[in-house]
Amino acid sequence: MPASIVFRLLPGAIAPKTLLAFRKDAGWTNADMAEKSFHPASQVRWATIQTGSRTIGIARLELAPPQFCFVSDLIVQSKHRGRGLGEWFMQQIEQYCREQGIPRVLLQPTQGSQGFYDKLRFVSDPLVQGFLKKELGPARRRLPAH
Repeated sequence: MPASIVFRLLPGAIAPKTLLAFRKDAGWTNADMAEKSFHPASQVRWATIQTGSRTIGIARLELAPPQFCFVSDLIVQSKHRGRGLGEWFMQQIEQYCREQGIPRVLLQPTQGSQGFYDKLRFVSDPLVQGFLKKELGPARRRLPAH
């Protein structure tokens, strides 16, 4: 894992050129590239993993409080995979959701990503076939460092 990584919420949308580059790097086909909206009253936020001035990971968060956050386009650049960044990124997303009072994360895994989400304790959503969910506990207060 890079020495200095930062979770960052973007103030607006991610640039289409950047999104396309990440999707191509992930090996996604044009069918995978359709923008999906999960809930009509949701608010979309983009989150990134930054190391220095470089963006090495992205995720689209569709916030529908107080029910859920739908995560899509979760991509870590191929040259940075296998170092725990995806797990760390999901932990940051989950913490953000807790802080927003959102108790559940939903997503639709891409081909080959089921094992990753199993490891993060996502389970099949009985209400939406093909989707996974994770119930989040309440936000934990961070204790000051000694």
